[in-house]
Amino acid sequence: SSDNDTGNNTNDINFSEALNRLNAKECYMKRLNNVLGHPSLSLPNNILSVRHAAGLIRGSILLSKEDNHNDDTVKGIQISVIKLLVRTMPQLGSTSPCDIFLAVQLPLLQSLDRSAFTNGGLSFPSKDSEQEFDYLLGLDCSDLDFDSVAQVGEKRNRSHIQHSKYTHVLEAAHLARKGAVRAQHGAVIVFPSPDDEMQVIGKGWNHDYLMDRAKTNKNKVVLHSECHAIADAIKRHGEDECFNELFPKATIFIVELESDFAYETCHPCPKCDPLLRAVGIMQVFHTTPNGNLTKMELSTPSCELLANENCSLPLKAACD
Repeated sequence: SSDNDTGNNTNDINFSEALNRLNAKECYMKRLNNVLGHPSLSLPNNILSVRHAAGLIRGSILLSKEDNHNDDTVKGIQISVIKLLVRTMPQLGSTSPCDIFLAVQLPLLQSLDRSAFTNGGLSFPSKDSEQEFDYLLGLDCSDLDFDSVAQVGEKRNRSHIQHSKYTHVLEAAHLARKGAVRAQHGAVIVFPSPDDEMQVIGKGWNHDYLMDRAKTNKNKVVLHSECHAIADAIKRHGEDECFNELFPKATIFIVELESDFAYETCHPCPKCDPLLRAVGIMQVFHTTPNGNLTKMELSTPSCELLANENCSLPLKAACD
């Protein structure tokens, strides 16, 4: 064939480009209208998936980036999808407007107009709850990416961080975005300081770690966020303080990201569960797709579990 028939013409579109040029706006609007107009939404026992609602919020953000978008139309859509989420969250046991931060990832919420939340039906039972909501909504993720952890009893360098289950989840989520492996997990270990503030003592995220095959017969291991956070705490505070003082009273928050808009269930895996028990961390909170944190109390601690290679090998790699 001639050169003009080889696909080198700048007007030609390959298959991948053709897929990218499908009218995403029309697909999204059809999906949104199907949800908003579905008669089952009026039934009291109907439960719209929190993840589904979070996906619709994500779609509204993408819609706002269209070259020919109408600001008023986009704001109206965002109010509608917030109404859907607000309608769903109480049915799933949420008790605070700030629980929206457990359902939808922070960068996505920060892309919405502030008025979308109040006009969408988010209500604040007190002035304090509204102030906490605005504080969380305005958080700079770089403030959550701390490079140093204060010694127990000391103030962290960024003392303006207001510690709560929400900031621990947002911090773990920010750490999870560092991961280059398929499952984006982040974890923070917190310890009650003398002033009753839950202080972060260790942090971690899922990532690959290259091994010395001559010594371990493995090319690499995936360091899970829990293991990474344990090693981080040991590095910062020392083995004696961690095992004797910190870990027995500590709590770990574990987060798994669902793409860039929601969260997934991430209870400790069969390797991390015994590792946490081995070091004495017995209380776990982890995210779910439903906008709730699930609390777990692990079974009896046992330092003998450190003799198990599934515990010792990743921890040694992380500590090295």
